[in-house]
Amino acid sequence: MRVCFLALAIFCLGSVSGQYYFNDLIATHQSVLQYQLLRANKVKKIIATSYEEDQSPTEGFVLEQELTMDGKKLITKTGISSGKTSDVTSFFELGKLKRTQSNSNGIDNKMEYLFNEKGKLIKLTLTSSDTAVRYQTQEIREWQYNAEGMPVELIKVKNKRDSSKATFVFDEQGNIGEERWTRKQQAMETYYYYYDQLKRLTDIVRYHTKLQKLVPDYVFEYDERGKLSQMTQLSGTGAYFTWKYLYNEKGLKIKETCFDSYQKVVGRIEYRYEFH
Repeated sequence: MRVCFLALAIFCLGSVSGQYYFNDLIATHQSVLQYQLLRANKVKKIIATSYEEDQSPTEGFVLEQELTMDGKKLITKTGISSGKTSDVTSFFELGKLKRTQSNSNGIDNKMEYLFNEKGKLIKLTLTSSDTAVRYQTQEIREWQYNAEGMPVELIKVKNKRDSSKATFVFDEQGNIGEERWTRKQQAMETYYYYYDQLKRLTDIVRYHTKLQKLVPDYVFEYDERGKLSQMTQLSGTGAYFTWKYLYNEKGLKIKETCFDSYQKVVGRIEYRYEFH
């Protein structure tokens, strides 16, 4: 269950590598929608319990979220096996995500979000620091859009000197179809995005050097209400884990079950809610 939980944690909390159209724009939008859902239902706290294949609770598992009464902070606490937990605090202002702060193993991370007057994310600043060794890194990502409000370019700068760029190619339906990365005019990695007839993202694909072929990193499926019903993610070992989700009548997630590549149940997580 540990590997499956780590896949879940990465998906829930975001990633800092690759697939920036997904990580910066889509995942940020999903985070805001989830925040709005919690606020609308006056959720105070979410407590998750993890179970192994044999139905026993997962030892050391922690996954909790708490929303402050004023709705300005969402605190996420995660942990597994080691007994140590990691906290991520998301700060909201006027319904928008303003920044996130976390501390893990002595490393402080801060992500700051800047939106334009149309609500489009135009700048992300990630600062990581280790006060023990007086070490700090900074990454700035700046988004540019066309007249229709679609992203056309992303500039990423590390420590004010290491720069790379992504350009976006549209598919025949006007969706973002490709995310092409270059550095010093040299082609790097390309990510491919696919959608269903309702323009919902279904696949994120890239060339896997170890497997020597194009493979999906993520595959998404949706239920009749448009809620995410299933997410399949490629692990670092080349194996796939699939999460299937269930929701209550309010749209709040109540259970998710993890399957391995052979469709064998690896474990499940159940959620309970406390309300203001």
